[in-house]
Amino acid sequence: MYTPRRPFAVLGVCAALVLSACGGGEENGDGTAVPVPPDPVLTPVVGSVMFAPTPFAGSDGSDHLVYEVSLTNFMRTPVTITGVKALDAGADGTPELLGLDQADVGERLKPTGAPSVPPRPGAPEGYSDVLAPGQNGVLFLHLEFEGAAPTKLVHEISVRADGAPPEMRETTERIAEVEVNDGVVPVLGPPLIGEHYIAADACCDAVRHTRAILPLDGAPVVAQRYAVDWEQAGPDGKIFVGEARNPASYRIFGDDVLAVADGSVVASRNDLPEQVPGEFPANLPIAEADGNNLVLDIGDGFFVNYAHMQPGSVRFEPGDRVRRGEVIGKVGNTGNSVAPHLHVHVMNGPSFLMSQGVPSVTDLFTITGRVAGTAAFDASEGTGVPLEMAPGVTVSTQQDRMILDQNVVTFRAG
Repeated sequence: MYTPRRPFAVLGVCAALVLSACGGGEENGDGTAVPVPPDPVLTPVVGSVMFAPTPFAGSDGSDHLVYEVSLTNFMRTPVTITGVKALDAGADGTPELLGLDQADVGERLKPTGAPSVPPRPGAPEGYSDVLAPGQNGVLFLHLEFEGAAPTKLVHEISVRADGAPPEMRETTERIAEVEVNDGVVPVLGPPLIGEHYIAADACCDAVRHTRAILPLDGAPVVAQRYAVDWEQAGPDGKIFVGEARNPASYRIFGDDVLAVADGSVVASRNDLPEQVPGEFPANLPIAEADGNNLVLDIGDGFFVNYAHMQPGSVRFEPGDRVRRGEVIGKVGNTGNSVAPHLHVHVMNGPSFLMSQGVPSVTDLFTITGRVAGTAAFDASEGTGVPLEMAPGVTVSTQQDRMILDQNVVTFRAG
């Protein structure tokens, strides 16, 4: 009677045969020994970087890398990710660039479907440090550094599997090696002109944009990885004054939207109605999510998406040429929008949904303050109270940097 062997035993026999056949007795043509590859290591969790990151300069004075690691639990038991390190695989000694403990992981790992355990206190909804048997999750990472950017990354993850055999309950793996993209970061002009503009839900850890991963046409996409929702406050710190459900009550409503670079229009829409502020529209088709929008091809494989403009205000159609600084529309509240604002992101393709978000920098702007955080911004946008501002922010004029989350800026003409 044939008795099937366990897969691990089969792997062990095969490994022994390979080693006996290819052992150190063989030599290269120059007489040097053929190196014997190391034995493969069983890793309960496998992973890969979803989209190679590109370094960019931020308005905080640091350089940044933003990217995602897809992790899959191949065990028949739950696993807990107890730590993650991002290492510079292109440098001697593989120095550590980022270290996350278990609590940090619980705020950055989003299992697909639903988490198998409740989230840690303070973690975003849907996040967990535990992957169920066979479950995939996306780990959202943000590295800050100064000086030369790393050329290659590798990731060391610590895994605990309480239900596994004793020898596999605590493991440390090196996975998800990736070459850092050294491509060009486009330098853009301002999308608006004026004061007190707020970079809401912007890079680098804003859940609503930077982590807005969508499964589309059989692949995960993060088109909004570096998106900004531009809103505006008055000198009184209020985002709107008057009736909250009237779009015209919002300071930014009707402001001119500007082309950030010379380019060709590849898509536009102009017919969707204004939404009532205060709540997201129900049952909105995904094709209408950006409302009245325009996609501008600025060359070198870069495309700029503008969303939520007023009906009838979008001035250009596909095929039109646009010059930097030209008015392309007016800020509105169309599509999937809870309050009037201008959504802008740069991507590597013409589809505002099916492209990957890529970084860009703004050539000239002045930081005049910073909102205390997303909760403070939401309170002002939702209730009309003045913005709570972070203390100790120095007014600074900056060049060729990405405007980071919750910074308040002035854009000048010219």
